[in-house]
Amino acid sequence: MLNYEQIAKRLKEARLEMNYSQQQVADFIGKKRSQISYYETGARKINLSLLNKFSNLYGKSIEYFIGGRDEEKKLEIAHRSTDISIDGLEKIEWAKNFVNNLYELKNLLEAR
Repeated sequence: MLNYEQIAKRLKEARLEMNYSQQQVADFIGKKRSQISYYETGARKINLSLLNKFSNLYGKSIEYFIGGRDEEKKLEIAHRSTDISIDGLEKIEWAKNFVNNLYELKNLLEAR
């Protein structure tokens, strides 16, 4: 059974680590800011498809949010903008996914 309280806590922590506002996340995910707040407080349960969007945006695995274990950070992209566009968020998400996929591929090849 999923621990929605833990998921909520980690969603908020991940957003704050990235220095994103709830509105920026809402615009990117395609939800209202109030819905992001509900997910971050645990007032609303989150489905796997939406959790995957958060996971991609924050550069964390879904396991990090639902697995109950801490995860080392794979990639950090530093930026100091309080007004980042949706296009900017999409580019950051793409870069994180690209590097994380390379990291996973490298681990798979080394495991052979």
